Amino acid sequence: MIKQKRKAFTLIEVLISITLLSLVLMALYKSADILRDSNLHLFKYLEKSNNTLKGSRTLYMDLIHADHNISIVTEEKLHRLTIEHTTHSLYGLGIAKVTWLVTKEDNSLLRIEGGEYSIPLRGEQRVEVDLVTKDIEMFKVYKSKKKDKILAIIQTKGQEAQTFMVQNIPLAPVDRNITKNIIGKPPSTVK
Repeated sequence: MIKQKRKAFTLIEVLISITLLSLVLMALYKSADILRDSNLHLFKYLEKSNNTLKGSRTLYMDLIHADHNISIVTEEKLHRLTIEHTTHSLYGLGIAKVTWLVTKEDNSLLRIEGGEYSIPLRGEQRVEVDLVTKDIEMFKVYKSKKKDKILAIIQTKGQEAQTFMVQNIPLAPVDRNITKNIIGKPPSTVK
């Protein structure tokens, strides 16, 4: 008996191989889709973290270049910080007034920089408003009893709190005229 040599695949073998290949491709597509979603989630997390870090760095620079005129308005978990005079300006001002606040509507941390202005802003006041980050859970700023140190805490939703302290904040200068009057010497002797 002579053996016949097979030269081609049967139709059944081709259909089985196509089915197996399609199953493998579906599994690969699903895993690639999961990987893409994971990378997108990680990118958004890192971008949010980077914005918060940049905001912390900017707040730190605002504070170390500030004079003694720093006021803090305390609310429940969110504070408003106003620096009357700082030489750290993002917009080229010689001396800037900077306010850090959190909006009540969407918990966005804002940095407002300008010359002389008041909150709420009026139409004729020129300021620059920067969105630092969204979804703020905590923005707290504390002054020490001696008012020479400031502790800042910034926490966004889903992240650990960032905390830093600025030391050696300049104290308010003492008015020599008032001191001399208290001691009993006339202010005209002060040079």
